[in-house]
Amino acid sequence: MSRRPIPVPVLPVGAGAMQADAQASARESAVQGARLHELDAMRSVLMLLGVVLHASNPYGLEGRWLVADPGRSATLEALSDAIHLFRMPAFFLVAGYFSMLLLGRQATGSFLRERMRRLLLPTLAVLLSLNLVQVWMLAPPAPAGGFVQGALLPALLRGDWLGHLWFLVDLALYCLVLAALRPWVATPIRGRGLAWLARPQALALAIGTAALVPLATMAAAHALPILARELGGLVNPEELLDHAPFFAMGILLQRDPALLRRFTMPGAGTWWCGGIAWGLVLALPTPAGPAATAVAVVAHALLAWCAVRLLFAGFTRWAGGPSRTFGYLSDASYSIYLFHHVWVVVVAGMLLPAPWPPLGKFTVVLVAASVLSLAMHHVLVRPHPRMRWLFNGRALPRGWPSR
Repeated sequence: MSRRPIPVPVLPVGAGAMQADAQASARESAVQGARLHELDAMRSVLMLLGVVLHASNPYGLEGRWLVADPGRSATLEALSDAIHLFRMPAFFLVAGYFSMLLLGRQATGSFLRERMRRLLLPTLAVLLSLNLVQVWMLAPPAPAGGFVQGALLPALLRGDWLGHLWFLVDLALYCLVLAALRPWVATPIRGRGLAWLARPQALALAIGTAALVPLATMAAAHALPILARELGGLVNPEELLDHAPFFAMGILLQRDPALLRRFTMPGAGTWWCGGIAWGLVLALPTPAGPAATAVAVVAHALLAWCAVRLLFAGFTRWAGGPSRTFGYLSDASYSIYLFHHVWVVVVAGMLLPAPWPPLGKFTVVLVAASVLSLAMHHVLVRPHPRMRWLFNGRALPRGWPSR
């Protein structure tokens, strides 16, 4: 994952935020009772951007991906970097919001059962099916020690077997921590805490502090290198800690509707902060000394926070109501994301000998992986409750036989 970031006095509340009384009442009702359409739409789009990201990976400048095409594209490298900047931060923030929403509606045991079914059951199903096929396809022709010892176990320890499903494991761990903290996070915010959150500078201070977390985790990983490694091929502690502030912010936004309104209405300071942070990221040399590296890490994190706020503002404005398109994507995007990775590997591998430009190959890979994954959803998953249970973690209908 990309990481880098710089606390700057930023992110002031937009002037119109404090005056939108009617909008405030509507949003508070939504927060208390139902999901916000814009967050559901955003979650679906962020899932689908994963397909774009992975389709561009074979053509990156470094050529280190599972399938490395001889063609290289600076444009696709920039596209990958841009998606990396905001995609997972925004996703974990949305996930934190919805997780807190569910925890407020369910008992702790029911919350954990539902979350683990939705997250870990599809992970296990894809690991033992498509991802296993992918490891087999990428294995050497005759691995020493056979397939299990020569290909499968190394892929597991490197994190290649888990691959694109890593964030589901991280999200499951966040939900476990959230459930354990229920006695504290479920307590209504009142008194001094509520008064502090109502201050205009509270959001800026919270985001500025959160932007320092990647710097702290980088320093911790330098002192304890194990934090930067895949533990059992399942969890990277440094990445887990880097994304935790976004999940925590999602929880806080769900608890305080007024803070959510302010978060989704960024002012000019967000643009200024993002511009300054972007300029620092571009200007600082790579590699750099410790001081410049620290500034780059914080600048990158702060740029991610600015991008996430602007993304929230855009979806709030353009996807704030019911939509058949986003309703469809909400149903299909999980399957598409789970299934697409192996198709990207297959199609990109088939195109390796083709003398096409990287952008042309990328387009073919993206379209083919998307269409084939969508077809699998419609044929294998959508019509069959057991397949929806297995690959989407959907609850079986009441009365459905368990065997």
